[in-house]
Amino acid sequence: MTDSITLNLLPARADRQYREPLVLLHGWGSDARSWEPVVKALNQTLDLILVDLPGFGGGDAPEEPCSADAFCEQLISLLPDRFLLVGWSLGGMLATHMASVYPQRVMGLLTLGSNVKFVADTGWPTAMDSADFDAFQTGFEQAPELTLKRFAGLMAKGDFSRERELLKNLRQSAQASWQDAAAKGSAPRLWQRGLEWLESLDNRAAYAGLTLPGLHLLAGGDALVPVQLAESLRQLNRQQRVAVLDGCAHAVHWSDPQRVTQETLTFVDAVHYAVDKRKVADSFGRAAEKYDSVAGLQRQIGRQLMASVSSDNKGCWLDLGCGTGYFTPYLVERCESVLGLDLSEGMLSYSRKQHGSDGIQWLCGDAEAIPLADESLTGVFSSLAIQWCANLPQLFAELKRVLKPGGRLFLATLGPATLHELRTAWSEVDNYTHVNHFASEDSVRQAIADSGLALQNWQTESIQLRYDQVRELTYELKTLGAHNMNHGQSSGLTGRQRIVKFKEAYEQFRQVDGKLPATYEVFYLEITRGEER
Repeated sequence: MTDSITLNLLPARADRQYREPLVLLHGWGSDARSWEPVVKALNQTLDLILVDLPGFGGGDAPEEPCSADAFCEQLISLLPDRFLLVGWSLGGMLATHMASVYPQRVMGLLTLGSNVKFVADTGWPTAMDSADFDAFQTGFEQAPELTLKRFAGLMAKGDFSRERELLKNLRQSAQASWQDAAAKGSAPRLWQRGLEWLESLDNRAAYAGLTLPGLHLLAGGDALVPVQLAESLRQLNRQQRVAVLDGCAHAVHWSDPQRVTQETLTFVDAVHYAVDKRKVADSFGRAAEKYDSVAGLQRQIGRQLMASVSSDNKGCWLDLGCGTGYFTPYLVERCESVLGLDLSEGMLSYSRKQHGSDGIQWLCGDAEAIPLADESLTGVFSSLAIQWCANLPQLFAELKRVLKPGGRLFLATLGPATLHELRTAWSEVDNYTHVNHFASEDSVRQAIADSGLALQNWQTESIQLRYDQVRELTYELKTLGAHNMNHGQSSGLTGRQRIVKFKEAYEQFRQVDGKLPATYEVFYLEITRGEER
């Protein structure tokens, strides 16, 4: 079986951005060459591993067709310890199965035009009609090449701008793959087995249980996977991001290669820059007792944000990421009832001890999976918390879900220019991630727009803190619990020579008055949920 899995490693063409490669699994009726529209752009900074499914590309065909489980088991044994999975159609179904079974190996999952169950039944209607699938299988058994031409038509159908050109390219790609398979004696035997995988794979439970980062791109004009699947997937797992690319056909990376490339690169960045939330919770929990002693900047930002919250607010308000609870009593003065929610139980324990539970209900939970009922909040106040959320679309979808129509959000978060001096100094020492990554204004605005919330006001402020020595800044960050918690950080100790080199690199920012600056870019947002239901 192992010999039938062909892996083609493409090292990054320019400077490699990350150690972990992208592993690409193609769909039925094609082979690894079907990634051609996006390979060159992705391969500029990323290592790629292109996989040929058994019988669909290079390598020898196995004597006996294998099961989907056996294929995934054999493939995982050939791959690096950590990688990101990208799968199109059937490849996306296999990738979802692998991510569920081997979550410790898969850093992130991206699927294109892929369903969790390809053939519909009474429990999953958002899929291909079973009678249509049976007819396709029969047609392939009786006239495989003619059926493959028809399949290329279905893959191209729905592309609004260039369906005829797409059809020509997809037919040529499918024909080349078929001819190679026929020459090796694997067509149509193993291609039929591929259809059986499509029919039998049921990833509903696997998808529902995914906790790793996931992005699932569907095509607005897809003739094989209904676009209505988007809402079904969102309901199945709120932690996974689902997006629809309008005007695209099932072969979405052929329809809009630029958009797919950009979505992929953005997703890869988000996975690598995502913080480990367990470490975040533990770090802030340990910092709770000393946090307020060094939180001058946090107080300054929170007070400015709180000034926007009017008095005498009806209904229930949430202090999201309440931390030590410093601002929660200010909400009690302004609002009818108040909840304080934080990811860190240690922080909440400190908050209860400091502020009690009179008028405040304290909750432990994640902003991207808020443990509250739909439309249960009138308003949300959140100061310097949402920068720990890697999945902005999920965050704002959750905020919309828990807000009543007409509800308001007051948010303060950090922008990408934050601590740019610290980031630059470390970049002259090594290639590890030493400074937490903060989302761009465009990313935040797009996530708000996609959620259906309305951005009413946006203000950006640049605040510069000043220190005599860089160790004062790093001590402050450590005491706050806000030090580096990215997945891309070094796992080893930082040696003395590297520390000295880092301090020397930071000296380039020392100003004429002898002080070292540390810049914070702050975004203040006022957002509403519309009255319409």
